[in-house]
Amino acid sequence: MRETGDGESTADLLRKAALGSQRAWREVVDRNHQMVWGVARAYTATFADAEDVCQATWLLLAENLDRVRDPAALPGWLVTTARRESIRLSTARRRESPSGVGTEEIGAVGPVHHVDPEHEVLRSMTYSVLWQAFSELPYRCQQLLRVLAVAPEASYAQIGEVLGMPHGSIGPKRGRCLVALRRRLLASGMPEEAAG
Repeated sequence: MRETGDGESTADLLRKAALGSQRAWREVVDRNHQMVWGVARAYTATFADAEDVCQATWLLLAENLDRVRDPAALPGWLVTTARRESIRLSTARRRESPSGVGTEEIGAVGPVHHVDPEHEVLRSMTYSVLWQAFSELPYRCQQLLRVLAVAPEASYAQIGEVLGMPHGSIGPKRGRCLVALRRRLLASGMPEEAAG
């Protein structure tokens, strides 16, 4: 069972959080946030949807804190819950949107700082080409590359658990996905030095 620097195990933190300790709850969230976020980003199209999935996952844990029987199984429970919430939200979004995919935030990395109009047009065209090529990749490649991008510190074992892949296949699959992405970028006319 994982312990913090002050010696609190996951079981102790869950018990205290169930009794109302905000500090214990915050520690549980801090320990597992990157993993939940990685799952949410792997299974959703937008940052807003990923945030909704994270919020729903933490809410479900908060509602069920007193029912956690095996604290060591908490990471698996969180992964499964985040995955199910992502699928539930994606299904609901497809019912709302005729296209089924909200792409307004794919690739958004923060506020845009206007340097000059020409630079912005070129950058926009590059992003457009990149995201078009990315959207043509097989779904599993998209999932894997998203998780690697949003949780670069995650181990292959964690990524394998999140995506349901053997951890020994993550590296080779990553390589094949990046080669496929590069081929698509080159086929779209992107210069070789820009395609990586």
